[in-house]
Amino acid sequence: MTSYTDNNDVINSSGISRIFLNKEKKNPGELKSIMSALSDRNILIEKSGYLFNSSINGNCLSIGVLPYFVDGQRTHHYDIELPERGKCILSGFINSNTMLALLFKPESDTYNDGFLPGMADVFCDNYVRLARFFIENGFPGDFELDLVTKCLFEETKMFTDIPATVKELAMQVTPFDKFL
Repeated sequence: MTSYTDNNDVINSSGISRIFLNKEKKNPGELKSIMSALSDRNILIEKSGYLFNSSINGNCLSIGVLPYFVDGQRTHHYDIELPERGKCILSGFINSNTMLALLFKPESDTYNDGFLPGMADVFCDNYVRLARFFIENGFPGDFELDLVTKCLFEETKMFTDIPATVKELAMQVTPFDKFL
């Protein structure tokens, strides 16, 4: 498994090598400028933040991103389509307060008032790998996770130590790390 160092902290690889951004196939090099825009405070203020949906299926990440407002109209998560979907869909937002929200959209075959057998590991894996992918592509690890996301982690007991930042989330160990 590959890993990299961020300020002397070792973060495991996301294992993502195929990327679809807004339904278009992208290579990792194309994402650096996009991740820079997603974390640039001036752009975040101008766009009022971004909404996104994402799903990881094996080594493939499908992510759709929209500014909070387009032509003066509010956008919604349901406006974002993903070309390839795994068992877990994470919906979130990035705002000008350097805050990241990551919530899951439950599917009946994965969650029904609690994770169905084996699915907690899949959700944990998706959360951590998405955070790792963000950092690998230049997104700042010091962006805070919003209160709702942290409460979700606490309520579902997905993590023993509740991560407070994107970097802390990326440093979590997942049950699938040995397969990456």
